[in-house]
Amino acid sequence: MNEFISKHGVRLYAVLAALVPLLISLHPSVDWEIYLPLAAALLGAGELAQRHEDLKTSRAGASED
Repeated sequence: MNEFISKHGVRLYAVLAALVPLLISLHPSVDWEIYLPLAAALLGAGELAQRHEDLKTSRAGASED
């Protein structure tokens, strides 16, 4: 599972980020404050995905030398 997440982490993040507007449109009567933790989690996951991709890029650049 960790290998799958490592290979497809950004794609999984994109799916989760795309689900937020869908959730909001399916439940318009829910207060927007309930979605704040979800938004914060997505921001954190995006940061982790970015750092992971940066690490993979720097390792690939170092191995070319």
